[in-house]
Amino acid sequence: MESVPRIVDRLEQHLMSLGVYVERHARESGTIHVEYETAAPGLTTGDIGNVCSELREAYQDGWEPHDCTFWAFHTEGGYHGRWAVEAGWFDALDREYISETDFSTLVLSTRDPASESPAPDPAFGEAEPPGTGGSM
Repeated sequence: MESVPRIVDRLEQHLMSLGVYVERHARESGTIHVEYETAAPGLTTGDIGNVCSELREAYQDGWEPHDCTFWAFHTEGGYHGRWAVEAGWFDALDREYISETDFSTLVLSTRDPASESPAPDPAFGEAEPPGTGGSM
């Protein structure tokens, strides 16, 4: 099973060529938080899809999934927003309880874009986790 640093290292190594640059990570209350930079304009489905594909491949390779929250920033500065994936969605997809479309829909439903992108970086603890109805 891959530890938190190993999955983050994997994301960093495999996503860089796709324009997603992992900058920092932390683990809090069982959730892995990952900050990444992208030149893309906002929370794009392309970047989210690339990250999810890599997480799914890691799961197939034996990674024990964790809830993850991803914080997207622009390479030139500014905050795009955040999104999340829940650990149980990987198992549900693997067991065919949900389809790939369902998995994607669940992930995309967590998007919490900045009110204007790129927005000023939020202060630590300022934003609430995706799906909680918090505002920026």
